[in-house]
Amino acid sequence: MRKLEKIVGLLAIVSVILKFLLIPYSGISLSLSILTLAVLYYPLGFAFFNRIQLRQILKKESYNGKSTLKIIGAVGVGLALSILCIGILFKLQHYPFSLTILKAGMFLASIASLIVIVQLLKTKNSFYKKILNRVSIIGGISLLLLFVSDLNIVKIQYRNHPEYIKAYEAYLKNPDNAEIQKKLGIESHKATMSEQEFDEYRKSILDEN
Repeated sequence: MRKLEKIVGLLAIVSVILKFLLIPYSGISLSLSILTLAVLYYPLGFAFFNRIQLRQILKKESYNGKSTLKIIGAVGVGLALSILCIGILFKLQHYPFSLTILKAGMFLASIASLIVIVQLLKTKNSFYKKILNRVSIIGGISLLLLFVSDLNIVKIQYRNHPEYIKAYEAYLKNPDNAEIQKKLGIESHKATMSEQEFDEYRKSILDEN
């Protein structure tokens, strides 16, 4: 499962880069990769962190030498990391409640980190070191996103499309306005489509009206 983690983690990084380059369908690959990580950490965290293969999960002997504390700890840490992954996805996709999810994940990750650090100092076990490394990386990204507004992310992503940024600022001030929503959609297509594709899209809108 660690190979799967590396593969989907790399795919998530590439997807983020493509998303900021406004490459079509990058949002789909970003969602799939981060959601895969979230599932890997929870509910499969108890197996993932204890190096239990998927096909061995239901076998009793797979848990020989695995303490109850490690199993429960892996579940708790996996839940925190899973929530953080979903929060990161929501933030990058501009979905609602992203800050709430990130804060909940950070709270759980902070508690898990304290426990892991205590156990690491007591036992010097690499099990806790590997967990702490993941919490540090994913928690660090989450903490950064907590302090970066959606508007600033949009300004970076659409840095070459000032009209979209203006439309997004107007949307933030009045999100229920249908005309502003329509304008935002048009500018989004203009930024991500070729000139020919956008002309066809604009004609289809005129035909509908």
